[in-house]
Amino acid sequence: MPGDHPQLYGEMLGEDGLDSLSTEAAIAEAQRRWGPTGAVSVADRFTYARLLVGELRGSRFWIHGRGSSWEAAFADADARAIRGSRRKSSR
Repeated sequence: MPGDHPQLYGEMLGEDGLDSLSTEAAIAEAQRRWGPTGAVSVADRFTYARLLVGELRGSRFWIHGRGSSWEAAFADADARAIRGSRRKSSR
């Protein structure tokens, strides 16, 4: 959780406009959906759709959705669950 490692958490968010309250809400939503393995991440390599939601199992992050906002990432996760994912990232 963010409170356990505040320095690392701050470095992960960087100065890209993400605020900790919306990120904390996204973490809570991920854990509501996928249990204790629910997690969020930021894909630094991508300019668009860089917010990722999914599960952290062991040392691997399984992507369930991606978007330019947390809401878009969760909507993508819903869409993938309904119609299946072409990317097969969580299969």
